[in-house]
Amino acid sequence: MPENEITLVDLVRDSKIETRPLDSHVVEHVLYETGRSARRRRVPKTERWTKGRLLGQGTFGTVHLQTCRDGGGSRFRAVKEVKKFVVVGQELDYTRELEAIMKFSNDKYNHCFVSSQGWYELEDAICITMEYFELGDLQQYIDTPLQESEGRQITDQILEGLAFMHENGFIHRDLKPANIMVVDKSPEWFVKIADFGISKRRHHDTSLLTMQRGTLGFAAPEVIGSTSDQSYTYSADMWSLGAMVYRILTSKMAFDSMRDLFKYASGELEFPVGPLESCNISQRGQEFVLMLMESCPGSRGSAASARNHPWAVEPLTPTNGEDL
Repeated sequence: MPENEITLVDLVRDSKIETRPLDSHVVEHVLYETGRSARRRRVPKTERWTKGRLLGQGTFGTVHLQTCRDGGGSRFRAVKEVKKFVVVGQELDYTRELEAIMKFSNDKYNHCFVSSQGWYELEDAICITMEYFELGDLQQYIDTPLQESEGRQITDQILEGLAFMHENGFIHRDLKPANIMVVDKSPEWFVKIADFGISKRRHHDTSLLTMQRGTLGFAAPEVIGSTSDQSYTYSADMWSLGAMVYRILTSKMAFDSMRDLFKYASGELEFPVGPLESCNISQRGQEFVLMLMESCPGSRGSAASARNHPWAVEPLTPTNGEDL
């Protein structure tokens, strides 16, 4: 087994929290602190966390708010509960999610990713603890177009995170506004990438269509089977980012229907630049989105190269209605 694989396995194992359920809504953790004497170098401490309101729900699990009131005051966290037992034929390898989350919870990556304080196991579920963000996710902020400068702030931060993921052999596989958490909002956006639920480490014999599929509205054409090209895995994340940038800048989806997406992928339909033009997006901004949403996966470039695109690195030319 490669050295980096061993390291990840160890990281996942060491981040498991000793836990016992007290009832259906309360769990007790046993944590260990460093004592002050040779006889008590490792001192146990308990914490009780109570499940609160539902924050989100997906195919294989739910995310709830949890609160700990031990020691006075209140602490909050989000906890993703992934069911161990799912429908036959849809088995979920949750170890992949744990690998990704624990890897990118390192301080080196904390500015890009939602971090975890560890995970614990129940009889029928794996529970992953995560940072809680009161401002929620990006989806709720893009019902109207954001200014181009703000869209670029957000894009650059997501690109940095994607570059880290791809450099380490991980593909997110479900990039969408609902999986981008907001730390600070306009005018100085600070966002983090969340939900590695279907992230996967790339292996040379792995193609996109053998992996679990992402959210349809932001999924690349090859992921949903509209092209025969199955060889570019990281490129699917780049398309999803492009679809997000389009949505951020216009509040619209690039393609209204699967039929239009298929026609674009087969060369029968031009890319819909109209909404970008209507929102006064700069020429370089339009070119950036077009690059990410090329129908051919191999033409989309990498996260690292996209960060060097003129739109990402050069000052924006002011557009109508935007003071830069």
